[in-house]
Amino acid sequence: MEKPLANVDLALLAQQNAEILEELRALRREVTELKEQSGRTLDFERRNDPRRPNSLTQR
Repeated sequence: MEKPLANVDLALLAQQNAEILEELRALRREVTELKEQSGRTLDFERRNDPRRPNSLTQR
């Protein structure tokens, strides 16, 4: 015997879903930016680390 579906407001769910997707896209953009920034920072720190031999810093 099948249970009847609960009374669901599809318009509300669609709106919430759209908001969640928008937030997810914004977070993904932010993560991408942070990865790029951290990559540049690490690269800069590596090149300027006095413990590294000069031969490794030349690219």
